[in-house]
Amino acid sequence: MSRSLIATAAALLAAAASLLAPASAEAATTPTATVTASSPVHDEMAVYNRSGSGFTPNSTVTVTVTEPDGKPYPDDHYTHTHATDSAGAFSGWNWIWTAEDPYGTYTFTFDDGHNHTASATIDINHTSVAPVPTTGTHLMLDIGSAPALETVQAWQQESPYTAIGVYIDPGDAVDNRHDKEQANLDAAWVSAVQSGDHPWHVVPIHVGLQAPASCQNDASIFHEMALDAPTALIEGRSAADTAAAQAQALGIDPSVPVMADIESYRSGCAAAVQAYLEGWTAELHRLGWHAGVYGGPSSVAKDLAAARAADPTYVLPDVLWAATDNRHASTQVSWPAGSTASSAGWKVANQYLLGITRSYGNTALTIDESAVDDAVWTLGPVGQMPDTAAPVLTLGAAPQLVRTTSATFTWSAVDAESGLARYELRTRRTARGHAVGVWSGTSALAPASNGRTTQPLKPGEQLCVEVRAVDQAGNASPWSRATCSSRLVDDRAAKAGKGWHRTHQRSAYEKTVTTAVGKHAVLRLGRSAAGRLGVVRSGSGPVVVAVGGRKVGVLHGNGTRWLSLPRAGEVTLTTTTGRKVAIDGFVLIPR
Repeated sequence: MSRSLIATAAALLAAAASLLAPASAEAATTPTATVTASSPVHDEMAVYNRSGSGFTPNSTVTVTVTEPDGKPYPDDHYTHTHATDSAGAFSGWNWIWTAEDPYGTYTFTFDDGHNHTASATIDINHTSVAPVPTTGTHLMLDIGSAPALETVQAWQQESPYTAIGVYIDPGDAVDNRHDKEQANLDAAWVSAVQSGDHPWHVVPIHVGLQAPASCQNDASIFHEMALDAPTALIEGRSAADTAAAQAQALGIDPSVPVMADIESYRSGCAAAVQAYLEGWTAELHRLGWHAGVYGGPSSVAKDLAAARAADPTYVLPDVLWAATDNRHASTQVSWPAGSTASSAGWKVANQYLLGITRSYGNTALTIDESAVDDAVWTLGPVGQMPDTAAPVLTLGAAPQLVRTTSATFTWSAVDAESGLARYELRTRRTARGHAVGVWSGTSALAPASNGRTTQPLKPGEQLCVEVRAVDQAGNASPWSRATCSSRLVDDRAAKAGKGWHRTHQRSAYEKTVTTAVGKHAVLRLGRSAAGRLGVVRSGSGPVVVAVGGRKVGVLHGNGTRWLSLPRAGEVTLTTTTGRKVAIDGFVLIPR
């Protein structure tokens, strides 16, 4: 898995510290300052939790780490400062050994800049064997390229692992890291690994589309899912189809989960990731496979749990494979504060160690290690899972004002599981100047992926449309928001008083306009309910708008001008200057 998750794991170590009982303390002190380092082990599983005392109160302690060869430890691998409290003490400073680090003695120096210093030394020794997992868990290894069958069979005889994760789609089309070559992985290899005296579970890992580019640290490594949720949902479903077909072709036991590898990403893309993984999980269920997701507790696990908390029908994966690198061979994971991930109901695997070299059967391999909940291996066949998720519908924008005899409304919908069965449409018509009408009955339309309806409109009439999608299992999306269009009324429908004149104009709506060039000319538009007035006008002369003889506003400029009508009554336009003004049409829209 990606080393980019190490930084995320380090941020979680303070919460994980309570899981690690102190077993040793090595410190060298000045007369006034002391640091203590504690860890249960002195090998690759080491997580050192440091505390200090005797420093200057409310100061900043600078930490320097020196490698066994005397070189400075990489700056970006640890926190360089820690604040002391009013008693001159600090706690919760952590350091974690990584697979790229050398073995030997590390020196840690703490200095508050006020002549209070302390240091500690810690030995990291290599061990070639895996730790003993906690009760209720089994160990799994994963490796970029599947080892030769002879190597795996030797490890099956001597190692404590009971499962191996293999990448089933490592091509450049999805993963440009070039770190996986599957020369050994075929159906015969899988069959042999899953059988014999010490069979292993073979867990398929699919590196598919990753979080959108806007949330990636390096968008050149992977291909990204779409940022909009409906498209991402379709992409997740397609990824599941590909992964299931590959796992089936390899003869992988369908009782194990198919894992979607979602590498670390920044915030801002939750909706896309949630949609992609719901499509992934729902489609795998439909195909008879269990679904798993690999990723960081503070990214993908947090976003998945949030989706379920917001929508109880959101389809969660069966297994969450947490990338923690927390050096604790158990499924205890420190979930982000405020997240419901701990109660999400999924089974848990914990990738607690990255890039470790182990040796069994006289053969060494560099692997990642995970502790897996025993229940993952007893999920049993999936079968046909019920479809409980409603389609996702998106309604397109419609023009507020049309000059034609009809209005067109468009929408689209996707369904991650059983597929679309139909659209349901209802309309609401309001005649010119009247109060809002009532919704019609529901009519059914064919389930094209991109739906549309064209409806006739009378002059001055408003038409509103709501749509919902229904899938093959009978799940219906919520009704969409109401989208409305109104047809323009020709200027000749208004009653022109003294000073207004009808003139022909080829470019105008219905080829006529009503013009005035003098003061106090009144144009009566008719009675209207409270709502909005739209007037298509030109010229430099302003017109005063009144409802029931009371002024409500003034219209200036060219084009369509809008004004709120706060009450019902007769609507009039009155000129106030001798400058020319032309009215081409109008519309009265109910509130």
